[in-house]
Order: sequence, then structure tokens, then C-alpha cells
Amino acid sequence: MNRRKEKLRTELRQYQKRGIRLLLNGRDSTPRAIEKACGIAEENSYMRDYIPDDRGRISQISFDILEKKRKKSEKIMK
Repeated sequence: MNRRKEKLRTELRQYQKRGIRLLLNGRDSTPRAIEKACGIAEENSYMRDYIPDDRGRISQISFDILEKKRKKSEKIMK
């Protein structure tokens, strides 16, 4: 496992231990599943969204896939 993936998984495990809910594309997830999804997303990327509770503390972290940026040639073909 490369260092970046390991760092992400460790960070997410720490959040999970603190009771913070992890989501991947709107569904409950695990540090391993999120790390894997982020690692294989070649042309796409994931955006993190920190969701606070009513006291302003982080209660959820959501990872949502972003559409890949289309090349000009792909836009023209449509």
C-alpha cells in the first residue's frame, strides 16, 4: 500500500473511532472501502464534505465522486 493510501485509511479510522459516520456516495462506508475507491478513481476524484451536528462538531464525512472533466474533443462529439 502506498503511503498516501495508508495515511488516508489511518485518518479515517481515527474519525471512525471518534464516532464520526463515514459515507461514500451517500452510503455508510468503511475506511478501507473509501481508501480503495479513492485509489482506483483514475479519471474522477472524490470531494470530502464535513457535515456538522447542531453544535458545530463534525458528525459525518461524506466522500462523493465528481464527474471527470471532459476533454474538448469529447464535448464536440456530443
